[in-house]
Amino acid sequence: MSEERGLLKGFILGGLVGAALALLYAPQSGRETRRELRRKSRDLYDAADESLGNLKREAVEVLEEGKRQASKLRRQADEKLHEAREAAGRLMHEGRELIDNSGEKAADVKAQAQNIIEEGKKKFAGGRDKLKSAVEAGVQAYRDEVNGGDQAV
Repeated sequence: MSEERGLLKGFILGGLVGAALALLYAPQSGRETRRELRRKSRDLYDAADESLGNLKREAVEVLEEGKRQASKLRRQADEKLHEAREAAGRLMHEGRELIDNSGEKAADVKAQAQNIIEEGKKKFAGGRDKLKSAVEAGVQAYRDEVNGGDQAV
């Protein structure tokens, strides 16, 4: 845009310099020279006005394109943000389910372990009672043997 302004300034300056030189070296009368100056200045003004109008149209087009691109980028960013939020929500939900399920599984494992311990205690207690009865029977048998052997002597 600054290049176009420089070009416009150069065009206007060149036109003015050209008009001044034409006046200085023109073999015309003062009236004809003034008429020629008016015509040249109108031509120069029209050319400058046309260039300015073109610059304004181009500036409007650039602004509109910038707005369209910004709007497009905004929509894309909004879509990506929406997708990211949905993905984060799904991951959080799955994580909560895993935590809930692991808690239930841990409770199940704990209950199973408790059941196994209780069964082990029962079996141990039953074996202990049998062992105690066997030891008592052995002690009694020994006593009977010892006492019975004393009686036989």
